[in-house]
Amino acid sequence: MRRVQLAAAAIGVGVLAGVVLGRGALAAQIGLTNTFPASRIQLDVAPTSVNMPRRPGDPAAKTTVTALVEDWHGATVPNVLVGFAIVSGPNKGRALASSRTNSNGRASVSYPNGPEPGIDAVQATFTDGLEVHRSNRHFVIWLSGPPATAIRSPATITAKPNCFQPAGAVKLSSDTFKALAPRTTPKPARTPAASPSPEVGTTTITGDNFNPFSAVLVTFDAGPGGLPQSFEAQTDVFGHFSRTIQVVEPAEGVHLIRADDFRQREADDTNYQIPCYQPSLALNPPIGPPGFVTFAVGRGFPPNSPIAFLNWDGGGLRSPLPANIRTDAAGAFQIPVLVLYHDLLGPRMLRAIVPNDQGDGAGVAIEADAPFLVTPGRSQPSDFSLRR
Repeated sequence: MRRVQLAAAAIGVGVLAGVVLGRGALAAQIGLTNTFPASRIQLDVAPTSVNMPRRPGDPAAKTTVTALVEDWHGATVPNVLVGFAIVSGPNKGRALASSRTNSNGRASVSYPNGPEPGIDAVQATFTDGLEVHRSNRHFVIWLSGPPATAIRSPATITAKPNCFQPAGAVKLSSDTFKALAPRTTPKPARTPAASPSPEVGTTTITGDNFNPFSAVLVTFDAGPGGLPQSFEAQTDVFGHFSRTIQVVEPAEGVHLIRADDFRQREADDTNYQIPCYQPSLALNPPIGPPGFVTFAVGRGFPPNSPIAFLNWDGGGLRSPLPANIRTDAAGAFQIPVLVLYHDLLGPRMLRAIVPNDQGDGAGVAIEADAPFLVTPGRSQPSDFSLRR
């Protein structure tokens, strides 16, 4: 039996080698661009700013979020039910309506402001019956008034790293199997999970053209609805300062950093964002028998970076993969992956991990998961179940 398994694995290596050599032809079959999510559903990547009502009785402000759904060939998909959710921000947990894509593959939802300013992260999902596909997050910035701007001056500041990747970002970036119908037998009560501890990031704020020998107040997350965190710095004879700060990372979105020496020199950095990347990973196709070669498609990872891990997660089974695989200039990749001949039937999760290229203090590595179902054949009825 052992020799049979080894022989099967050797055959699998040969099959994979043939696929790698011919991967240009296979890659041409995938019509998604290198910037469109592998989950095949996308929201607008540019944040939206909305002014909230300033006086009681004024009509509520509204925002509209639109999702675009495409198939593997890049064609838009009509009549797909799309769900929308606010995953973080002042309106987190608010129920949003679902919507079906129109003839152009677009589905939209509108919702009004809540009582508090801040940044909502909105995500869209759809299911093909096997898995739930998750979009990138769209940021809606609710403003309670005109945003305060820095005094016009030659002063400038920059933050490095200018982003943070939370540990929980992988959950929001990963597709999952569609949930099964609930069991009819009662389940034991579960103890509520404790809230995760706030994550702490480190960044270095560098300022130039401030007044010489001046105290400077650096404020992190100084925008509307933010949770400001303040730090002191001191300029040198040239009006320069460099201050490394540790901050409790806020929710997702684009966050304002401000520095002020209170002597008419003030500057903003509006580029600090959470998360650093919103990757997506999918398998095409997501179902197949042992010995089958599927295609792992990744988008939104760090560009021109080595892929530290691309394999089945949780277990000793590992598919032979090409060495030194990397993302391209757009942070994308398309790699064949072998389902081993001696693999068991059932669900699998493929995991991709790319190192965080933003340096120390920028959080965890960039990671996403994709589901795959190992079956006796390429397709199965919807009520397929495995008995052991």
